[in-house]
Amino acid sequence: MSTSNGKLGEDFLRIPKLAADGENWMMYKERLQWSIDARGLLGHLDGTETKPVDPQTLPNRGASWVPATTDELKEVSTYKTELKEWRTGQAITKQQIAGTIPDSLFIQIKNLDTAKDIFMHLSSLFEQRSRVVSVEL
Repeated sequence: MSTSNGKLGEDFLRIPKLAADGENWMMYKERLQWSIDARGLLGHLDGTETKPVDPQTLPNRGASWVPATTDELKEVSTYKTELKEWRTGQAITKQQIAGTIPDSLFIQIKNLDTAKDIFMHLSSLFEQRSRVVSVEL
């Protein structure tokens, strides 16, 4: 996963702001997904890019576990690198959402853990309403 997309201009990745009542949810959702995908971060939005597993939490290890072998040291190093990359992807994805929603919605999502949790919350608020509107049209 690469998060260095300096070649993509901000105008290219810009999406419209989500209306507080979600009236533009369907278009917002599609454009958000396209923008996040253009950044190479769609897995953070749909949850397929999962947080790396801390080697300390594996079976037969615990809080007092200390890597002793070369393989264990490499495992911890790889974990730290992958965790940093995952956190960066989460931060970019969450900021893309936060920057395109009104404060009233930000207050509802600001304490959710992952970009997927945020996206699912917004979906639960507006998905059914959008279907009703499209059926009425």
